[in-house]
Amino acid sequence: MLLAAFLAPFTIALAQDTPQAGPGVVIRSTTSLVQVRVVAEDAKGNPVADLTREDFQVQDDRKPQPVTLFSAERGGALPPAAPSAASEPAPVQKAGEYALILLDWLNTNYADRYNSRQHLLDLLKSYQTRQRVAIYLLAREPRLIHDFTTDMAELAQAVEDAGLEPADMGPDSAPGRFDARYGARTGPPAAVEEQLFFLNNRVNDSFHTLELIADRLARLPGRKSLVWLTAAFPLLLRGGTSYYQNMETLLARLNRGDVAVYPIDARGLTISSTGYPGTMEQLSERTGGVTFTGRNDIDTGIRMALEDMRVSYILGFHVPAGAAPGLHEIRVKVGRPGVRLRYRESYQLAPPAPVR
Repeated sequence: MLLAAFLAPFTIALAQDTPQAGPGVVIRSTTSLVQVRVVAEDAKGNPVADLTREDFQVQDDRKPQPVTLFSAERGGALPPAAPSAASEPAPVQKAGEYALILLDWLNTNYADRYNSRQHLLDLLKSYQTRQRVAIYLLAREPRLIHDFTTDMAELAQAVEDAGLEPADMGPDSAPGRFDARYGARTGPPAAVEEQLFFLNNRVNDSFHTLELIADRLARLPGRKSLVWLTAAFPLLLRGGTSYYQNMETLLARLNRGDVAVYPIDARGLTISSTGYPGTMEQLSERTGGVTFTGRNDIDTGIRMALEDMRVSYILGFHVPAGAAPGLHEIRVKVGRPGVRLRYRESYQLAPPAPVR
């Protein structure tokens, strides 16, 4: 199975890095309080940091709900660099300070992998993070490159060690060769039906990986960022094969886990190579993230994704009495003109636990 290689290390990494509550922190566990992290921007995309509880209105399935919890992260100075092994341990990070960078070589051709990886390395070698960051590789054998850490030098070395995968792994290669399950092929180019068959496998493998990532990130507290370095994949194939239901399933899992997706177009500024920005935009817009596309400064896009929630708000409301289990739509509005909000679009209400 394509994904078997990284199931065990991913589960272990997340279990090991779940932080414990620090002194003076009170954690209240409840199934009735829904928390929504909201990013507010002005017309130029600049963060809006002076909103108050009274500026927001929250709806559950389009019915207004009182905002019973409010907190604001106004931004601030970056923390000091991660300490060396010989110094004092770093303080526990606050909930929500997790980011996973997914290098999607399965859906990105070799030249774009090389270019985008160089931008990532440039960033990691100069960037001072506020978060714990992990890096995964989506390729023929998906795997953990490095688990969550604040040491950017270690991450950069891990990315360099991981390499770029063989050149025939990319979507621009002969479809029969990019997945080893189907073996080497010789002779004339594959028929259209055969090419669609291999593309279908690639898309399904991509969805499977993203769903597993969403489920495992859900175990971490607070809002998480999934920074997806990719050219993406189509949602509709010739002949009528559709992946829109796969997309809805994935979005439900991402929103249930409070994961914001930040696709970074690995092609940079181009009109030649194949990419699917529409798929990227669906994932970002419906989870509260942002798509970075049509620009060559890919390192800037990654940095912006990592810093996106430095100025944000947490709104909480109680599940309405009698609400049915299942998926519930969230809508947040703001009373100030010219302010755009980004947030997850739904939450999952579990059925009540049986009484014993």
